[in-house]
Amino acid sequence: MATIDVYHYARTEDLDAISDEGLKPGARSIIIASPAREKSVYAWPSPDFDVMGYNENPKYVCLRAKVEVARCRVAPMEFAMAAYVNHIGRGQPKNAAIAEQLIAAYEKLIVSYDQHTFGMFRAPEILIEGEISADDIAVVKSPEIGTRGEENRRVYAGRWAEHLIRLLSISRTLMQLGELTEAASNRGLAVRVAKHDDATAYLETYMLVETNDFFTVEKED
Repeated sequence: MATIDVYHYARTEDLDAISDEGLKPGARSIIIASPAREKSVYAWPSPDFDVMGYNENPKYVCLRAKVEVARCRVAPMEFAMAAYVNHIGRGQPKNAAIAEQLIAAYEKLIVSYDQHTFGMFRAPEILIEGEISADDIAVVKSPEIGTRGEENRRVYAGRWAEHLIRLLSISRTLMQLGELTEAASNRGLAVRVAKHDDATAYLETYMLVETNDFFTVEKED
């Protein structure tokens, strides 16, 4: 059976328990009512996809896990984060209806590992159904941090910029995704549904009014 290596960040204080019991399903942070997340361990395709800053936090250690491809699906973590801030009301009023819509979008967009393509999601998290055995987990003492995560976010932004250019019927433009999003918002074509952040940027998630599709942009200074 085909396997892949995935990467998970854990608290150093939890290493002893993980070495005995492995990794159990369910998130310890960004907890939302997502059936897919509740029954899965979540991980990154490589250490440089981490958007939470764990790789720079001495309280966390990077783990490499060997898992079966058939157990892996890929989901847009940016929508989980947007749903979470609406659920708890962090930085904005609570909005249960929007949180539910974002969770529904998160669940709907989940794809098998083989179906995922570069730039499909801004922060692609791998959901591994069930637990991961301790025998399949190793500590990565010095994780190699490359640029694939940054490049993925750039491709994602470019893809959505092209979509908004078509939506706005602009033939040629040097406008970036943030400017295009503002133009779409001013025309009533997009509405902001969440303000949130991660270790890479301040973020805003918008919904296209006509299609109810969501996308996330980096907030410009």
